[in-house]
Order: sequence, then C-alpha cells, then structure tokens
Amino acid sequence: MYHQFLNEPMVLDAEKASILTLRLPDDISDFIVLQAISAPLLEVIVIAEAGTPQNIAIRFQPFMGLKVESLPQSAQAFNTPITRSLGQGFRLYTRMGTAAKFCAAELRRGVSFTLDMTNGLDEGNSVIDNCLTFALQADSKFELVPLEADLRVLHEPKALMVAKALLARQYDYAASSESLAIYMTEIEQVRLELQAFLRGELGQCQASLADEVLRLDPLLLQKQQWLFRTYTHMFERPNYSRAANDADNTDKLLRKLECYELLAPPELIQMVDRLMEDET
Repeated sequence: MYHQFLNEPMVLDAEKASILTLRLPDDISDFIVLQAISAPLLEVIVIAEAGTPQNIAIRFQPFMGLKVESLPQSAQAFNTPITRSLGQGFRLYTRMGTAAKFCAAELRRGVSFTLDMTNGLDEGNSVIDNCLTFALQADSKFELVPLEADLRVLHEPKALMVAKALLARQYDYAASSESLAIYMTEIEQVRLELQAFLRGELGQCQASLADEVLRLDPLLLQKQQWLFRTYTHMFERPNYSRAANDADNTDKLLRKLECYELLAPPELIQMVDRLMEDET
C-alpha cells in the first residue's frame, strides 16, 4: 500500500537515541503539499537483521528530505511516545482539516520525532526486550498513526472528507495572495474529484453519497468565488490614473495637504481656492 507515493525503504540503526526531522526543501513549491497530504508523508517499520537487535525501515515521499541526528539534551517538547516492537510501525499523516499552508510552513521548519529504545509489554503482559519508542514534536499539525490503527482508507470517500474540511475552514481575511491562490486551487481540485466521483470514475457512487456531493458542490463554488473576489481585489487599481499599489501614497499626500491647510494663513488658502476655480 502507498508504494506509488513513497520511495524505496532505507534501513537505519536504532541502537542510539536519535531525532529524525522530515523537511520540505526551499526550492519546492507549497502547491506540491496539496498532493502530498493525500497520502502518508512517512512510514516506519521495526525490523531485525543479522547481528543487530533492532533496526527500522523508513520510507518517505521522494521530494522530502530526512535528517538524522543524535538526540540533544534540549528543552524541545514532544508528545506522548508510542511503543513499537518487531514487525510493527506507524505512518506520519497530516491532521484532518488542517490547511495546506500551515502544513507547508511546518514542513519547511521541519517535523521532528524522537527514536529511543525501551522495554514493553505484549498482550499477555510479558516483557518484550528492545522495543522502540517514537514521540512526535508537540503542537504539530501532523500525527503518528500506528499501522494497525490506520483506518483512513476505510473512511468515506476522501474527496468528501476534504470538501467538508475546506467548508469548515474559517475565512482568513488577512491571508496573503499566495495563500488565497492555494486555497482556490484546493477547492478547484476537490471539485474535480467530486465530479469524477459522481461519474463513477473513483468507484461505485451510492445514492446517499451522490446527494451529499450535489449539496456540497454549490457551497464550494460560493467559497471559491469569495476567495477569487478577495484575490482580485488585492490587485485592483483604485483609479486608472495611478498604479494598483499607489493607494497608500495617495492617502499620505492627502493627509499632508490637510496639514498644510491647517498651518497656512487664511489669505493663502483663499488664493489657492480662487486659482482652482479659475482652472475649472
């Protein structure tokens, strides 16, 4: 599963406590995150090789970069660790409903999780030696999902889940033009997926799901239109006689003129008014 998204596995030594950081390179656009978050960003499985007690096989999306360092004695906070034994593993997903721009921003800073060795208990409360623990950084937009608990493929169609998450996202009135462009691309992409779902290209479309798609599509279109109006308003020229980014300079000049009128003697103001009347 997910072979088409992840690269070839690489084996890492798990004998020493380490911190692994997954990062999005600077030369990669944020738009690629739209496709990346539809699948796990990383997969780790605990394995054993001859002469070593525990190793891990790790796969991640090809355009990502992975850095392995020794675990520092720093104050960086991490979540509650999960314990994995031989043959077990986990996947790194984005949290449902998280905007792509927040995921991209955190990926550029780096998503870190710790790797350490400990002892665990099996179902019969017997001690299992050389278990591995993994802990994700605190306050992350991502989550570690154990393989046996990965039920995302059993949810309702992905396009419906994404559409509901986009509609539930609050309007960001201070968003930049690049963020708005990403938002509009997200909505357009999920609308195309919903249309393909209705045509039956993504599997059998049940009647109840088809009704829900027909209800969500107009709402997505309305939100996309609002985003487009906000996006175009950022580049709209307030007057054809000046540039689109000249509004602030004009306001400053008007305020300066008001100050001159307050400081100038009345006779000078009357002369200026008569000159303006003659020109008109």
